[in-house]
Amino acid sequence: MELEEKMQQLALEIRKRDDFVVVHHYDADGCSSGAIMYKALLREGKKVQKKWIKQVYKETISQIKGMGQNYIFVDFGSGQLGYLKEEFGDNLFVFDHHEKTQVFHENHFSPFDFGINGGNEISASGVAFLFAITLNEKNIDLSPLAIVGAVGDVQDYSGKLIGLNEKIVKMGSDAGYIKIEQDLRLYGRVSRPLIQFLMYSTSPMLPELTANEQNCLKFLQQTGIGLTDRNAWRTYGDLNSEEKKKLATALILHLTNYSVPEWKIKELFGQVYIFPKEDKKSPCSEAKEFSTLCNACGRHGEAEIAVDVCMGDRADRYLEALALMQEHRRQLREGIEYVTKNGVNEEEMFYYFDAGSKIKESIVGIVAGMLYGSSIVQSNKPIIAIAQNEDGSLKISGRATKDLLDKGINLGKAFREVCIKIGNGAEGGGHAIAAGLKLNSEQQGIFLKQLNEKLKEQISMKKFQ
Repeated sequence: MELEEKMQQLALEIRKRDDFVVVHHYDADGCSSGAIMYKALLREGKKVQKKWIKQVYKETISQIKGMGQNYIFVDFGSGQLGYLKEEFGDNLFVFDHHEKTQVFHENHFSPFDFGINGGNEISASGVAFLFAITLNEKNIDLSPLAIVGAVGDVQDYSGKLIGLNEKIVKMGSDAGYIKIEQDLRLYGRVSRPLIQFLMYSTSPMLPELTANEQNCLKFLQQTGIGLTDRNAWRTYGDLNSEEKKKLATALILHLTNYSVPEWKIKELFGQVYIFPKEDKKSPCSEAKEFSTLCNACGRHGEAEIAVDVCMGDRADRYLEALALMQEHRRQLREGIEYVTKNGVNEEEMFYYFDAGSKIKESIVGIVAGMLYGSSIVQSNKPIIAIAQNEDGSLKISGRATKDLLDKGINLGKAFREVCIKIGNGAEGGGHAIAAGLKLNSEQQGIFLKQLNEKLKEQISMKKFQ
């Protein structure tokens, strides 16, 4: 069966039914895919509710059952298909992009069934979008949300989106909803004044500029680019084309002077995804910032706000989302400060730190990923972050880099296989570059030991391929 045929089959089945519950994850991809699915069903006149959860653990099923007749899981479910099938039977639909188990369900969509890598070629929001336009071609206006989810899942780590993501970008671009620019890819083009735009750059690190406000001010002054306009700080988005070229040239020369390798300098540039129908001063006008806005809501227990913004709210809910983004940044900064003060531990195959309850479990993985841009760890090993859940169990998050993936590292696979080996309620998985799991506190030691062996095995297997 071809991908399009599978989508048609699922669309036909959903058209026959009513009384749906859309269950989605709480990160940017989960919120955007949840919004796409929810809006597409509303447009078909379906009775539909939405529910976000942190993860599909067995104990979360009771929070969902009884809400409706049919259940659509987006951005998770593939790895939990066995017990979801037991609980919901034929009233279950799963639209996911994570690696799947051997369990079969007629209403389960996985890109891996069609030779498509869900780790970098399509996200859950892309899957939901392809279903939405199969349901009704008018849903093309939801294409920006598919890109928000993909970028939120860092599927553009090679400098641009590839695979089905790239095709969705073209569809949205042809319809006037997405604009592609080759430009600087530093975060904060819309929301950060120019000094902070450089100061907070972590991918790549800017020698003597990252984390140094005074040096950033001097550097920008030397370029001759005006930093204010009518007493307001200018952002990168405020610059004209000549000023952007001037800044890009100055950054290239700066990195070259510090002997930054050419491949690292190239990370500065790539495709940037703009949404021209949004206010250009709004974070919702650019994929990276929109995804951060969604993440900020979800990671702080307000995923429903992110979904409402994805659905088009640019009034009260949008203002709430902006406030949460400020809080999100504050907590991330404090998280980095905590790890900087307390340091990290080093195993043969990974770095790790245990934040206990000092960093929220919902953001500890983001903090881990940000460490690659600091002087705390090198980029030669994955980073494992540990935090405590409210129920006393442990949330473990792993982050890797593209270079580590090229060496054979696959965190999602490693986490799943170690969990199976440990048993006793350990559940986890994810993507090659980012993964998470839940453990009982007494399982921490055995997990770290088993993970070390599994990662060693992955790299050894890659060498012999």
